[in-house]
Parts: sequence; structure tokens; C-alpha cells
Amino acid sequence: MTDHKAAPERVAGGSSVTRAWTVARLLLRGTVVLFCFFLVWSVWLASLLVNVGVSRPLRISTETTYITEPLTPDGRHVDYFAAIQQRIRPDNAATDDNGFRLLVQHLGKSPDSSVEHFEMLCNKLGLAADAIRPDMVMEDPYDFLVAYIDSEEWDALLGDELQEKSAWEQREALIERLHRAWTLDDLPMMDDWLRTNGPVLDLIGRAVKKPLFYIPLVRRSEDELLLLILLPEFHWMRSLARSLSARANYRIGMGDIDGAIDDIIACKRLGQHIGHHGSTVIYRAGIALEGTADAIGIAGSLKHQPTDKQLRRLVEQTEKLPPPIDLDLRFLIERFVALDIIQSLASGKRSASEELGLDGSAIGYVMALAYDWNVVARRFNQHFDAMVATGDDPPTESPNPLVLVSRRGRSRLLADMLADLLIPDLGAEREAAHRNACTHQMKRITLAMLMYERDHGTLPPAHTVDADGTPLHSWRVLLLPYLGHETLYDKIRLDEPWDSQHNRQFHDQSVAFYRCPSDPAARAGQATYSVGVGPDMPFEAGQGKRLADFGPDSDDMILLVERGEPVCWMAPANIPQSRAEEGIRHHGSHYLPPPTTEDIASHHPGGAMFGLRSGSVTFLTHSTEVEKVKAMLRGTHKANADFPLFVPRDD
Repeated sequence: MTDHKAAPERVAGGSSVTRAWTVARLLLRGTVVLFCFFLVWSVWLASLLVNVGVSRPLRISTETTYITEPLTPDGRHVDYFAAIQQRIRPDNAATDDNGFRLLVQHLGKSPDSSVEHFEMLCNKLGLAADAIRPDMVMEDPYDFLVAYIDSEEWDALLGDELQEKSAWEQREALIERLHRAWTLDDLPMMDDWLRTNGPVLDLIGRAVKKPLFYIPLVRRSEDELLLLILLPEFHWMRSLARSLSARANYRIGMGDIDGAIDDIIACKRLGQHIGHHGSTVIYRAGIALEGTADAIGIAGSLKHQPTDKQLRRLVEQTEKLPPPIDLDLRFLIERFVALDIIQSLASGKRSASEELGLDGSAIGYVMALAYDWNVVARRFNQHFDAMVATGDDPPTESPNPLVLVSRRGRSRLLADMLADLLIPDLGAEREAAHRNACTHQMKRITLAMLMYERDHGTLPPAHTVDADGTPLHSWRVLLLPYLGHETLYDKIRLDEPWDSQHNRQFHDQSVAFYRCPSDPAARAGQATYSVGVGPDMPFEAGQGKRLADFGPDSDDMILLVERGEPVCWMAPANIPQSRAEEGIRHHGSHYLPPPTTEDIASHHPGGAMFGLRSGSVTFLTHSTEVEKVKAMLRGTHKANADFPLFVPRDD
């Protein structure tokens, strides 16, 4: 009995021992896991601490620095500033062949230029800054008008309607008036401005006709980043372009068409000269100046219309202008500007927080660690290559904190961040170039319409018809002789339909003037430009209309539009009045159906381009009121409704 009763006690005691061993094993395992965790953490932390100040220096190679020469005087770094100079600086920049040099000799330094900057600029132009004795003064027409608003004479001239407006509204009204044909009856105070600034504008006209017009890039020190180089002269050029535009519109209003053509071409030349200076920022500045010229309507005064000879002179002078700078060169210069920053960061000469304003940002904190700058530069160049090839943002790795453990992971992350910060939107740069080309083409077509009207007494019909009313040929075919395509025009049989067996052979003929480069779907032989057709519009099927039949508000009447989808350039396909007057449609809307071949639309972000009766080209946004578009299509838009601005003078 005793042995029988003792068994359960031994079992119970054994169970207690088992539980104790189980707990002990669990504690041991937990201790091991915790020890391993702290060991890994310590190794990781030690790795970070060791690597915080230990970066692998940047080596010069085609994969990292992209170019291997020229080098800085110490031979340790690539001299990107010199590399840019080698590619864009002409050999005769310091001679009288340089039109900008002529401006400096007569006008001195730009308003925004420092004395130090001007001295270095003159040195690169082969001039002595202290020997410059300016004998002319240039005043921006906008600044002149603003100053006049603040003068005592201003209130005495104001009409009642404008007098009730704020100073800002008065300023905008006056400046807007400069953008259209005007006379001293419209802006009497501008008489002083014209007399004072006329000689300077003539000087600009001579300067831009020189073999080159080059503004040297000036770096204050060898350590100054290319991104931070000041460009005060380019802001100055914008003021000169506004001045040329203001006088051109005055000359148009006074009937001095030849003088206006001189100013338009001078402004256009100025923009193209500026655009050849390399970087995308400066290129866009050049495009803006060209846009100022393209917005001047040579036929903007219905009282003083240009002759056929004058229209042809404007076209011929425009066609002689140099082509825009190559996109590849612009992108190369942008790469140099970005790699100059990476090289500077890698060398330790500057901190990112100082040069790029990254204090407190995520990239600023990441910059405190150590990197392999060769990995950073190689990956950055890969991103840049991808952007150039596709125009899309390059794929980047997700910001996983674990990548900070390794130097390579951190380096790749930093490259992604720098790519996002430093690589410009090259797709947007292409669109800027395409829009500039589209503007040039539409202006050329609009002027061709005006030349046709001078020769035939009417605008071309929307399309010709035979005796039975069958459509034959589009206005695009009829304008070929005015666009330099006489040979192609002579081959087409105008008495046969556009799609006859003979005429079909020309359907794929590339007539680049009719195709907007921004439209990705348009191919050779297709057109993206059209006209509105209807009884109230300047184009009708089977017959041409006289511009003289439209009223006094038709100076900005729309002649040329962009269409939603491309069509064969020979097809007699246009936009009916009912659809045109619905306004501007846009691609990519989630709420509206996509534009069709019978809609006004474009692939330019934000709106569409229009060619006007004045001979100018303008951009209207999607938000433009439908009633305004409708009035401009009919030639009834009262753009000058708020004018005259002033009380008539007693004298």
C-alpha cells in the first residue's frame, strides 16, 4: 500500500522538474535571441558610426563624371564650367562681331548687375569696365507707365471709367494696350518714351544683326556652382524685347509697317540668340522673347493693313533666322550643371544644406551619412539617360530604412533623391520646344492666308468644289505656293477630288507646316491644323470671304485653330461652326469624352494655339470663356471695349 501511494507523488515531483526545465529552456532561448538581436543592432549601429565619416571618393570616369576633361587647375576634378564654355562660347565673342558687346559699349551694365559682375563680364568681352562711358539709357515701357500712374499728370488724363479702378487695374489696362496696335491718342504719355528710347531700339536692331549675339557666362569664383551663376543680363533682354514690341505695335498703329517689321524681326532674333546660350532655363527665356515677337500682329490695325510685299518681307526675314539650339546640347548642359553639384558634394567643399537649401529636409539628414560617390554618380547618370530616352521620371527604389545599413544602399537612395531634385523635366522641355515650333508654323500659315487674300481678294475657301458641289481640295492645298511648296502644288490635279487615283499618291507627303510636333499620334501626311467653317466665320465651303466684310472688332478674329485629332493634310475636313463654338476641348479629361476631328483641341498642356487675323498667334487656355472664343471666331470680340482710356485733350 505504501509503494502504491508513493507513485503519484513521484509523478507529481517529476512534473514539477519538467516544468522547471521548460521554463529554463525558454529563458535560455530568449536570452540567446535577445543577445543576437543586440549583437545585430550593435553591429549595424557600429557600421553606421564607422561609415558616417568614411565615404569613397568620386573617381573621374565616363560612368561617373560623364566626361574626363577638361580638369580644374589642380587636376582633381572635372571643370564643368569650362566644358560648357567649350561647347557654346564662340571664338569671336570678344570682337566687334558680337552684338551684345555693342550694347554694353553704349548702355553700360544691366540694371541688375553688380560692379564686380560687370567687370568680369567686360573682361570676357575684351573691354575695360572702367573705360565704358554709356551714352544711351533704356527704360522699360512697363516701368515708364507705372511711374506715370504715380505722377501728378495722371489723374487729369484719366477717363471716368478707368479713374474708378485701382492702381493695379490701371497698370494692367495700360500695359495690355501696349500689346495691340496703338497710337498717341490711345497712350499720349508714351510720346516721351518713344523719343527717349527710339535710339536705343535702333541700336538693338543693329546689334542682333551682328554675326553673333553672345552674353558670356560669369562665375564669381572657381567654387561657385553652375546652378547658382547669376544671369542679370538675361532679365535685361526681356525688358529690351518688351520695348521692341511696344514700338512695333505703335508703328503698326501709325501705318509704319516696314518699321514694325524691323522691330518684330529684331525681337525674334533676340529671342533666338538668347536661346542658343545652352541651359533649359535660358532656352525658355529665349522662347519667351520669341513669343513676344510672335504675339505682335503685323495686320493688327484695320486702318493700316500690310501690303503683299510687306507680308512677304516679314516671312522672308523670319525664314532667314537661325534654327533653335539642338535639344541634345541643352540636355548635355543640364547634365553638367547637375554633375557639378554632385562632384562638389563628393569633394566636401560644400554642404548640401548650404548650396541647395536642404536644412531639415529628408535628403539633408541622409547627407550626414557616408557614401560611395561612384555609386551615386553612376546611378544618377542612369536616371538622366532614362529621362532623355523616354521623357518619363526614372523608376526609383522605395525609401526602405533598411537600405541605410549598407553604404551601397545609402548611395543608391541618395542618387534617387538627387535625381528627383536636380534632373529637369525633360519632357516639359521637349514640349516647350514643340510649342515654340507650333507657334512658328501657325504664324507662317496665318501670314500665308493673308498673302492669299491680298492676291485673290478673299481668303481661301474651306475647300473647293466642282460643279456638282463635290469637295475637291482643302485650303491647305491652296496655300502650298505661299508656304514654299510650289513644286508639290504643281503636281496636284486641282480639277480632280483630293482622293482621286492620281492625287492619292500625295496623301503621305510630309508637309511639316500642317502638323503640330506636340501631337504624338500625328504622322507624316497628316494635319493637326484646321479652320472653323460656317456662315458667321471667315471660312465657307466652296467660296472665299473678304476680310473687309468683317467689322471693326475683327483684328483678333480667329483664322486658324488646332484640331482634336489629325486628318490627311489633303482632306477637305474642317470644324463646323456649331462644334467650334463649343470652345476648347482637352485630352485626358476623366469627365468629358475625348476630342474628335471636329473639335478644337490640342496636345499642348492647358489649352490650344490660335492664329489671328492680325497675323499674330495666341494661346487660349481651357478656362477661356466659351463666349469669348465664339466672339473671336466670328470677329466680334470687343478687345478694345475699355478704350479710349483718356479724356480727349483740348489742344
